[in-house]
Amino acid sequence: MSDEENIQLFKALSEDTRYRIIKALLEAECKCKENNCSDCKGEICACKIPELIGRTQSNTSMHLAKLQDWGIIKVRKEGKMRLYSIENDKIRKLLKVLEE
Repeated sequence: MSDEENIQLFKALSEDTRYRIIKALLEAECKCKENNCSDCKGEICACKIPELIGRTQSNTSMHLAKLQDWGIIKVRKEGKMRLYSIENDKIRKLLKVLEE
């Protein structure tokens, strides 16, 4: 990873809303692994994220777009739903270290 990509990871974690989004997505992944869900991808629908993190839809949407631009999260469309999940494995490692 380049220095610029590393800087983007720290920018993502340094802002409260983006940090909450990343944590929510990582928790969704953990729940899938704990429940041995074979069809679960640790995704969260865009419509549920604001409620999970205590932010407005417009504020959340802006931060989701930024995280996606930085390659930290990815989106998959299923019908009208937009399902978000973690794209960048390095963010998983960083948060694991922080939680030790």
